[in-house]
Amino acid sequence: MKEVMVLRDLECIKAVAHPKRIEILNQFKNSPLSAKQLSEILEEPHAKINYHIKMLYKVGILDLVEEKIKSGIVEKYYYPTAKCIEIGKNVFNFSLERENEDKDDDFYVTKFEDVSEAFFNAAEAGKLNNSNIEDFHNVELTKEEAIELRETLYKKLNEISTRENRSSDRECYEVAFVSIPEK
Repeated sequence: MKEVMVLRDLECIKAVAHPKRIEILNQFKNSPLSAKQLSEILEEPHAKINYHIKMLYKVGILDLVEEKIKSGIVEKYYYPTAKCIEIGKNVFNFSLERENEDKDDDFYVTKFEDVSEAFFNAAEAGKLNNSNIEDFHNVELTKEEAIELRETLYKKLNEISTRENRSSDRECYEVAFVSIPEK
């Protein structure tokens, strides 16, 4: 099971957006369930639940994990493909032209969306762990200190990336530093 699944096309989003399908996904805890079990839990007709399960399976949100024969009938057991389902940030590329507003805002949002996309790609590929993310909250800095911190990180990254005799087991990383004023 993947940690994160990012929905990047409207067919997947449409499939998961139905209230009954969200309710179905919320029933999975730590074990697979069949359409019969889900219909009993949700007190809905088996055919209705089966229809929704097939839609979620078709777009890859549910995996078929087991088939059991009970009284001559094949009972299929499903489980979510990922622990967390996110909607890709670039699915909805819509904005009204804002001629009178500061275009710098668009630049920062685009940069952040690029970093978010790289993060979700790494999460989907199972490449993230505790060494990838450090998170600090409520750090009190002057504007000058925030600039100094960014510049220090920039210099250190430049120093590391230009070292000679670097080992051959290097990997490529997306590195981002974001300091967000809270007020």
